[in-house]
Amino acid sequence: GGTTLHAFAGIGSGKAPLEQCIQLAERPGVRQHWLACQQLIIDEISMVDGKFFDRLEAVARAVRKRDEPFGGIQLIICGDFLQLPPVRKANEETTFCFQAKSWRKCIHVNMELTEVRRQTDRTFVSLLSAVRLGRCTEEVTRLLMQTTTNRTERDGILATRLCTHKDDVEITNERCLQQLSGEMHAFEALDSDPMLVKLIDAQCPVGGRVELKLGAQVMLAKNLDVSQGLVNGARGVVVGFESEEKGLPKVRFLCGVTQVIKMEKWVFKGPSGVHLSRKQLPLKLAWAISIHKSQGMSLDCVDISLSRVFESGQAYVALSRARSLAGLRVLDFDPKVVRADPSVLQFYRQLRRLQLLNQDSLHAFSGTDEKENWQCS
Repeated sequence: GGTTLHAFAGIGSGKAPLEQCIQLAERPGVRQHWLACQQLIIDEISMVDGKFFDRLEAVARAVRKRDEPFGGIQLIICGDFLQLPPVRKANEETTFCFQAKSWRKCIHVNMELTEVRRQTDRTFVSLLSAVRLGRCTEEVTRLLMQTTTNRTERDGILATRLCTHKDDVEITNERCLQQLSGEMHAFEALDSDPMLVKLIDAQCPVGGRVELKLGAQVMLAKNLDVSQGLVNGARGVVVGFESEEKGLPKVRFLCGVTQVIKMEKWVFKGPSGVHLSRKQLPLKLAWAISIHKSQGMSLDCVDISLSRVFESGQAYVALSRARSLAGLRVLDFDPKVVRADPSVLQFYRQLRRLQLLNQDSLHAFSGTDEKENWQCS
Protein backbone atom coordinates (compact mmCIF):
# COMPACT_ATOMS: atom_id res chain seq x y z
CA GLY A 1 0.00 0.00 0.00
CA GLY A 2 0.90 3.64 -0.26
CA THR A 3 1.64 6.27 2.34
CA THR A 4 1.57 10.05 2.51
CA LEU A 5 4.50 11.91 1.01
CA HIS A 6 5.24 13.55 4.37
CA ALA A 7 5.27 10.19 6.16
CA PHE A 8 7.67 8.75 3.57
CA ALA A 9 10.03 11.72 3.69
CA GLY A 10 10.17 11.91 7.48
CA ILE A 11 11.08 15.61 7.50
CA GLY A 12 7.85 17.04 8.87
CA SER A 13 6.63 20.14 7.04
CA GLY A 14 10.04 20.62 5.43
CA LYS A 15 10.17 24.24 6.61
CA ALA A 16 13.08 23.64 8.99
CA PRO A 17 16.63 24.48 7.81
CA LEU A 18 17.99 21.99 5.26
CA GLU A 19 20.58 20.62 7.69
CA GLN A 20 17.86 19.81 10.22
CA CYS A 21 15.68 18.16 7.55
CA ILE A 22 18.62 15.99 6.51
CA GLN A 23 19.15 14.95 10.14
CA LEU A 24 15.49 13.96 10.41
CA ALA A 25 15.71 11.94 7.18
CA GLU A 26 18.82 10.12 8.41
CA ARG A 27 17.07 8.64 11.44
CA PRO A 28 16.95 4.82 11.54
CA GLY A 29 14.03 3.54 9.50
CA VAL A 30 13.54 6.78 7.56
CA ARG A 31 17.03 6.63 6.07
CA GLN A 32 16.42 3.04 5.00
CA HIS A 33 13.33 4.12 3.03
CA TRP A 34 15.32 6.75 1.18
CA LEU A 35 18.17 4.36 0.37
CA ALA A 36 15.91 1.51 -0.75
CA CYS A 37 13.67 3.67 -2.95
CA GLN A 38 14.24 3.23 -6.68
CA GLN A 39 10.98 4.71 -8.01
CA LEU A 40 8.83 7.24 -6.15
CA ILE A 41 5.23 7.63 -7.36
CA ILE A 42 3.55 10.83 -6.19
CA ASP A 43 -0.19 11.22 -6.81
CA GLU A 44 -2.24 14.46 -6.65
CA ILE A 45 0.86 16.47 -7.54
CA SER A 46 -1.15 19.70 -7.71
CA MET A 47 -1.36 19.67 -3.91
CA VAL A 48 2.41 19.36 -3.36
CA ASP A 49 4.06 22.67 -2.60
CA GLY A 50 6.97 23.64 -4.85
CA LYS A 51 9.21 24.61 -1.93
CA PHE A 52 8.54 21.24 -0.30
CA PHE A 53 9.44 19.51 -3.59
CA ASP A 54 12.77 21.38 -3.67
CA ARG A 55 13.44 20.40 -0.07
CA LEU A 56 12.72 16.73 -0.82
CA GLU A 57 15.07 16.84 -3.81
CA ALA A 58 17.91 18.27 -1.73
CA VAL A 59 17.31 15.80 1.12
CA ALA A 60 17.30 12.87 -1.33
CA ARG A 61 20.70 13.83 -2.73
CA ALA A 62 22.17 14.33 0.74
CA VAL A 63 20.86 11.12 2.32
CA ARG A 64 21.64 8.94 -0.70
CA LYS A 65 25.01 10.71 -1.24
CA ARG A 66 24.39 10.94 -4.97
CA ASP A 67 24.47 14.12 -7.07
CA GLU A 68 21.87 13.02 -9.63
CA PRO A 69 18.47 14.80 -9.46
CA PHE A 70 16.49 13.42 -6.52
CA GLY A 71 19.49 11.32 -5.58
CA GLY A 72 18.96 9.01 -8.56
CA ILE A 73 15.37 8.11 -7.64
CA GLN A 74 13.09 7.81 -10.67
CA LEU A 75 10.06 10.07 -10.21
CA ILE A 76 6.61 9.20 -11.57
CA ILE A 77 4.16 11.93 -10.73
CA CYS A 78 0.45 12.14 -11.51
CA GLY A 79 -2.23 14.77 -11.23
CA ASP A 80 -3.71 17.90 -12.71
CA PHE A 81 -2.43 21.32 -11.70
CA LEU A 82 -5.86 22.78 -12.53
CA GLN A 83 -7.31 20.89 -9.56
CA LEU A 84 -6.71 21.79 -5.90
CA PRO A 85 -3.53 23.81 -5.26
CA PRO A 86 -1.16 23.25 -2.33
CA VAL A 87 -2.63 24.04 1.08
CA ARG A 88 -1.35 27.39 2.31
CA LYS A 89 -1.89 29.84 5.12
CA ALA A 90 -3.79 33.08 4.58
CA ASN A 91 -0.83 35.31 3.71
CA GLU A 92 1.33 32.70 1.97
CA GLU A 93 1.90 32.66 -1.79
CA THR A 94 1.00 29.50 -3.68
CA THR A 95 3.99 27.73 -5.22
CA PHE A 96 3.17 24.87 -7.57
CA CYS A 97 5.55 21.98 -8.13
CA PHE A 98 6.31 23.07 -11.69
CA GLN A 99 7.59 26.35 -10.19
CA ALA A 100 10.11 24.49 -8.03
CA LYS A 101 13.77 25.25 -8.82
CA SER A 102 14.50 21.53 -9.23
CA TRP A 103 11.45 20.72 -11.42
CA ARG A 104 13.13 20.90 -14.84
CA LYS A 105 16.13 18.80 -13.87
CA CYS A 106 13.91 16.14 -12.24
CA ILE A 107 11.03 15.94 -14.74
CA HIS A 108 12.10 15.17 -18.30
CA VAL A 109 8.92 13.73 -19.84
CA ASN A 110 5.40 15.18 -19.58
CA MET A 111 2.33 13.35 -20.84
CA GLU A 112 -1.27 14.52 -20.92
CA LEU A 113 -4.11 11.99 -20.70
CA THR A 114 -7.04 13.39 -22.66
CA GLU A 115 -9.69 10.66 -22.44
CA VAL A 116 -12.36 11.23 -19.76
CA ARG A 117 -13.34 8.03 -17.96
CA ARG A 118 -15.48 9.20 -15.02
CA GLN A 119 -18.21 10.86 -17.14
CA THR A 120 -19.73 9.59 -20.40
CA ASP A 121 -22.27 12.35 -21.13
CA ARG A 122 -20.65 14.57 -23.76
CA THR A 123 -22.55 17.66 -22.63
CA PHE A 124 -21.29 17.24 -19.08
CA VAL A 125 -17.76 16.49 -20.28
CA SER A 126 -17.74 19.71 -22.33
CA LEU A 127 -19.10 21.68 -19.39
CA LEU A 128 -16.37 20.36 -17.09
CA SER A 129 -13.68 21.07 -19.69
CA ALA A 130 -14.74 24.72 -19.74
CA VAL A 131 -14.90 24.99 -15.95
CA ARG A 132 -11.46 23.37 -15.64
CA LEU A 133 -9.99 26.22 -17.71
CA GLY A 134 -11.85 28.85 -15.69
CA ARG A 135 -14.39 29.56 -18.42
CA CYS A 136 -18.01 30.07 -17.40
CA THR A 137 -20.10 30.65 -20.52
CA GLU A 138 -23.82 31.36 -20.53
CA GLU A 139 -24.44 27.73 -21.49
CA VAL A 140 -22.36 26.48 -18.55
CA THR A 141 -24.27 28.76 -16.20
CA ARG A 142 -27.62 27.66 -17.61
CA LEU A 143 -26.86 23.96 -17.26
CA LEU A 144 -25.58 24.28 -13.72
CA MET A 145 -28.52 26.45 -12.63
CA GLN A 146 -30.88 23.81 -14.00
CA THR A 147 -29.45 21.20 -11.65
CA THR A 148 -31.10 22.87 -8.65
CA THR A 149 -34.30 20.92 -9.45
CA ASN A 150 -32.54 17.54 -9.83
CA ARG A 151 -33.75 14.86 -7.45
CA THR A 152 -30.58 13.21 -6.24
CA GLU A 153 -32.08 10.89 -3.59
CA ARG A 154 -32.29 7.22 -4.55
CA ASP A 155 -33.63 4.31 -2.49
CA GLY A 156 -33.21 6.17 0.79
CA ILE A 157 -29.66 7.19 -0.03
CA LEU A 158 -29.26 10.97 0.06
CA ALA A 159 -26.81 12.94 -2.03
CA THR A 160 -23.53 13.74 -0.32
CA ARG A 161 -23.02 17.47 0.09
CA LEU A 162 -19.56 18.75 -0.88
CA CYS A 163 -18.45 21.66 1.30
CA THR A 164 -15.53 24.03 0.96
CA HIS A 165 -14.72 24.05 4.68
CA LYS A 166 -14.02 21.17 7.07
CA ASP A 167 -16.01 22.82 9.88
CA ASP A 168 -19.17 22.76 7.75
CA VAL A 169 -18.67 19.03 7.13
CA GLU A 170 -18.33 18.17 10.80
CA ILE A 171 -21.32 20.28 11.84
CA THR A 172 -23.55 18.84 9.11
CA ASN A 173 -22.68 15.20 9.81
CA GLU A 174 -23.04 15.57 13.58
CA ARG A 175 -26.37 17.41 13.30
CA CYS A 176 -27.87 14.91 10.87
CA LEU A 177 -26.74 11.94 12.97
CA GLN A 178 -28.25 13.41 16.14
CA GLN A 179 -31.55 14.08 14.37
CA LEU A 180 -32.04 10.37 13.70
CA SER A 181 -34.10 8.52 16.28
CA GLY A 182 -32.94 5.21 17.70
CA GLU A 183 -29.94 3.89 19.55
CA MET A 184 -26.43 5.12 18.87
CA HIS A 185 -23.94 2.34 18.03
CA ALA A 186 -20.29 3.20 18.66
CA PHE A 187 -17.32 1.29 17.28
CA GLU A 188 -13.85 1.83 18.75
CA ALA A 189 -10.72 1.31 16.65
CA LEU A 190 -7.92 -1.04 17.62
CA ASP A 191 -4.67 0.89 17.07
CA SER A 192 -1.20 -0.65 17.05
CA ASP A 193 0.09 2.14 19.29
CA PRO A 194 -2.48 4.27 21.18
CA MET A 195 0.31 6.73 22.01
CA LEU A 196 0.60 7.60 18.30
CA VAL A 197 -3.11 8.14 17.70
CA LYS A 198 -2.55 11.57 16.11
CA LEU A 199 -0.17 10.09 13.54
CA ILE A 200 -2.63 7.28 12.81
CA ASP A 201 -5.52 9.75 12.49
CA ALA A 202 -3.51 11.75 9.97
CA GLN A 203 -3.03 8.75 7.67
CA CYS A 204 -6.09 6.58 8.21
CA PRO A 205 -9.31 7.46 6.30
CA VAL A 206 -11.51 6.49 9.27
CA GLY A 207 -11.50 7.80 12.81
CA GLY A 208 -10.75 6.10 16.08
CA ARG A 209 -14.46 6.11 16.95
CA VAL A 210 -17.27 5.55 14.42
CA GLU A 211 -20.80 6.37 15.59
CA LEU A 212 -23.80 5.11 13.62
CA LYS A 213 -27.58 4.92 13.87
CA LEU A 214 -30.25 3.24 11.80
CA GLY A 215 -30.68 5.43 8.71
CA ALA A 216 -27.19 6.95 8.86
CA GLN A 217 -25.82 8.05 5.51
CA VAL A 218 -22.41 6.44 5.04
CA MET A 219 -19.57 6.04 2.58
CA LEU A 220 -17.12 3.18 2.16
CA ALA A 221 -13.56 4.14 2.99
CA LYS A 222 -11.88 1.10 1.42
CA ASN A 223 -12.24 -1.18 -1.59
CA LEU A 224 -14.03 -4.34 -0.42
CA ASP A 225 -15.28 -5.92 -3.66
CA VAL A 226 -14.67 -3.94 -6.83
CA SER A 227 -16.69 -6.40 -8.97
CA GLN A 228 -19.82 -5.66 -6.91
CA GLY A 229 -19.25 -1.91 -6.75
CA LEU A 230 -18.12 -1.94 -3.10
CA VAL A 231 -15.31 0.50 -3.67
CA ASN A 232 -13.77 3.42 -1.82
CA GLY A 233 -16.36 6.22 -1.97
CA ALA A 234 -19.40 3.95 -2.54
CA ARG A 235 -22.50 5.48 -0.93
CA GLY A 236 -25.01 3.68 1.24
CA VAL A 237 -27.40 3.85 4.19
CA VAL A 238 -27.38 1.83 7.42
CA VAL A 239 -30.45 -0.47 7.37
CA GLY A 240 -29.77 -2.51 10.50
CA PHE A 241 -27.33 -3.95 13.01
CA GLU A 242 -26.49 -7.57 13.74
CA SER A 243 -28.02 -8.92 16.94
CA GLU A 244 -24.81 -10.57 18.12
CA GLU A 245 -22.41 -8.96 20.59
CA LYS A 246 -20.43 -6.93 18.04
CA GLY A 247 -23.61 -5.50 16.50
CA LEU A 248 -21.97 -4.88 13.12
CA PRO A 249 -23.88 -2.55 10.78
CA LYS A 250 -25.75 -3.73 7.71
CA VAL A 251 -25.53 -1.25 4.84
CA ARG A 252 -27.55 -0.99 1.62
CA PHE A 253 -25.39 0.53 -1.09
CA LEU A 254 -26.38 2.51 -4.14
CA CYS A 255 -24.92 -0.26 -6.33
CA GLY A 256 -27.73 -2.55 -5.11
CA VAL A 257 -25.70 -4.65 -2.67
CA THR A 258 -26.71 -5.01 0.99
CA GLN A 259 -23.89 -6.25 3.20
CA VAL A 260 -22.79 -6.53 6.81
CA ILE A 261 -19.66 -4.41 7.18
CA LYS A 262 -16.85 -5.95 9.20
CA MET A 263 -13.74 -4.47 10.71
CA GLU A 264 -10.88 -3.84 8.26
CA LYS A 265 -7.21 -3.15 8.86
CA TRP A 266 -5.04 -0.34 7.50
CA VAL A 267 -1.24 -0.51 7.72
CA PHE A 268 1.06 2.41 7.01
CA LYS A 269 4.50 3.71 7.86
CA GLY A 270 5.07 6.37 10.47
CA PRO A 271 7.63 9.19 10.12
CA SER A 272 10.30 7.11 11.91
CA GLY A 273 9.78 4.13 9.61
CA VAL A 274 7.74 2.15 12.14
CA HIS A 275 4.70 0.32 10.78
CA LEU A 276 1.44 1.58 12.30
CA SER A 277 -2.00 0.04 11.95
CA ARG A 278 -5.66 0.65 12.72
CA LYS A 279 -8.51 -1.84 12.70
CA GLN A 280 -11.89 -0.16 12.29
CA LEU A 281 -15.12 -0.20 10.29
CA PRO A 282 -14.39 1.08 6.76
CA LEU A 283 -17.27 3.57 7.03
CA LYS A 284 -17.58 7.29 7.54
CA LEU A 285 -20.61 9.55 7.74
CA ALA A 286 -21.53 10.92 4.33
CA TRP A 287 -24.18 13.60 4.66
CA ALA A 288 -21.26 15.88 3.84
CA ILE A 289 -17.57 15.69 2.94
CA SER A 290 -15.05 18.39 2.09
CA ILE A 291 -14.10 19.17 -1.50
CA HIS A 292 -10.49 18.61 -0.39
CA LYS A 293 -11.26 15.04 0.77
CA SER A 294 -13.33 14.31 -2.33
CA GLN A 295 -10.47 14.83 -4.80
CA GLY A 296 -10.01 11.52 -6.61
CA MET A 297 -13.50 10.24 -5.76
CA SER A 298 -16.42 9.46 -8.11
CA LEU A 299 -19.88 10.09 -6.66
CA ASP A 300 -23.23 8.94 -8.08
CA CYS A 301 -25.30 11.58 -6.29
CA VAL A 302 -23.92 14.83 -4.96
CA ASP A 303 -25.13 18.22 -3.71
CA ILE A 304 -22.60 21.02 -4.02
CA SER A 305 -22.41 24.27 -2.09
CA LEU A 306 -20.08 26.67 -3.87
CA SER A 307 -20.86 29.94 -2.09
CA ARG A 308 -17.67 29.79 -0.01
CA VAL A 309 -15.23 28.66 -2.70
CA PHE A 310 -11.86 30.33 -1.99
CA GLU A 311 -9.33 28.58 -4.26
CA SER A 312 -8.74 28.28 -7.98
CA GLY A 313 -9.76 24.83 -9.19
CA GLN A 314 -12.02 24.19 -6.19
CA ALA A 315 -15.29 24.52 -8.14
CA TYR A 316 -13.95 22.26 -10.90
CA VAL A 317 -12.90 19.53 -8.47
CA ALA A 318 -16.31 19.62 -6.78
CA LEU A 319 -18.33 19.49 -10.00
CA SER A 320 -16.17 16.79 -11.59
CA ARG A 321 -16.78 14.37 -8.69
CA ALA A 322 -20.25 13.73 -10.13
CA ARG A 323 -20.60 10.97 -12.71
CA SER A 324 -23.43 12.77 -14.52
CA LEU A 325 -25.46 15.98 -14.63
CA ALA A 326 -28.50 14.00 -13.49
CA GLY A 327 -26.71 13.02 -10.28
CA LEU A 328 -25.59 16.58 -9.56
CA ARG A 329 -27.38 19.41 -7.76
CA VAL A 330 -25.63 22.78 -7.41
CA LEU A 331 -27.28 24.67 -4.59
CA ASP A 332 -25.91 28.20 -4.91
CA PHE A 333 -24.05 28.63 -8.18
CA ASP A 334 -22.23 31.88 -8.89
CA PRO A 335 -20.16 32.19 -12.10
CA LYS A 336 -17.48 34.07 -10.13
CA VAL A 337 -16.40 30.88 -8.35
CA VAL A 338 -15.23 29.33 -11.63
CA ARG A 339 -11.59 30.27 -11.95
CA ALA A 340 -8.25 28.77 -12.91
CA ASP A 341 -4.82 29.90 -11.77
CA PRO A 342 -3.16 31.97 -14.57
CA SER A 343 0.27 30.48 -13.89
CA VAL A 344 -1.11 26.95 -14.36
CA LEU A 345 -2.80 27.89 -17.63
CA GLN A 346 0.50 29.35 -18.84
CA PHE A 347 2.31 26.13 -17.82
CA TYR A 348 -0.03 24.01 -19.93
CA ARG A 349 0.23 26.41 -22.89
CA GLN A 350 4.02 26.07 -22.80
CA LEU A 351 3.77 22.28 -22.68
CA ARG A 352 1.53 22.23 -25.74
CA ARG A 353 3.85 24.53 -27.71
CA LEU A 354 6.76 22.26 -26.86
CA GLN A 355 4.72 19.25 -27.94
CA LEU A 356 3.98 20.80 -31.33
CA LEU A 357 7.68 21.56 -31.84
CA ASN A 358 8.62 18.00 -30.92
CA GLN A 359 6.04 16.52 -33.27
CA ASP A 360 7.19 18.73 -36.15
CA SER A 361 10.79 17.65 -35.58
CA LEU A 362 9.81 14.00 -35.34
CA HIS A 363 7.73 14.11 -38.52
CA ALA A 364 10.51 15.87 -40.42
CA PHE A 365 12.97 13.21 -39.29
CA SER A 366 10.76 10.15 -39.88
CA GLY A 367 8.82 11.38 -42.90
CA THR A 368 5.52 10.21 -41.40
CA ASP A 369 2.35 11.98 -40.36
CA GLU A 370 1.37 9.41 -37.77
CA LYS A 371 0.08 11.03 -34.57
CA GLU A 372 2.08 10.49 -31.43
CA ASN A 373 0.81 10.31 -27.86
CA TRP A 374 0.72 13.69 -26.14
CA GLN A 375 4.29 13.78 -24.79
CA CYS A 376 6.91 16.35 -24.08
CA SER A 377 10.54 15.55 -23.40
